[in-house]
Amino acid sequence: MPSVTLSAASSSGTVSPRKTRARHLRRAVTALVGLALAGALAQAPASAAQASTASAPGRVCMFSDPNNLYTGLAGHVGWAFRTGPDRWTWGSYSPQGKLWRSSWTWSATRDYFKRAGYYSFRCKDTHRTWSAPATQVWRNYPRYNPYSSNCLTSSVAVFRAYTPELRSLPSAAGKAPRFYFSETLSHYGFAAAWAL
Repeated sequence: MPSVTLSAASSSGTVSPRKTRARHLRRAVTALVGLALAGALAQAPASAAQASTASAPGRVCMFSDPNNLYTGLAGHVGWAFRTGPDRWTWGSYSPQGKLWRSSWTWSATRDYFKRAGYYSFRCKDTHRTWSAPATQVWRNYPRYNPYSSNCLTSSVAVFRAYTPELRSLPSAAGKAPRFYFSETLSHYGFAAAWAL
């Protein structure tokens, strides 16, 4: 039986039909993969807070200011929750008092926290939302106390009232906001921190 040798080109310098088909197939597959990736990137969320909007009606976010003027190295946090399509209620609590706003867009909410000196935020999608009870908890929150009624304890109380999915968040009393934000939230389904 004669031996057969496959070569990419014949003696005349042309490519065999088999190699040509394989090359065209590789190019077609590469083009399809490129189109699929381009489509996925085009559909990527514009920001972290807009991700998963279709699958979950609610979303909570905690904002972190790790070097706050009043709390020092303990850090400082603020909160926000989604009340509707691109509508947010947010607040923060400090020795100067309570600050909160309602019906802001996500962009305006983020811009406020950035201008106020916060560095980053973490969010979690929720499937059940109770905006009114969360707002009521905030309005009735006790007078500021650095250990038991502060920026972190109020944020956790608001999140627990907003959705039963976050009722298992551990107590924030006596905890440093900086560490609760960076370490504790990871164990309760919050996404990685995003810079403002």
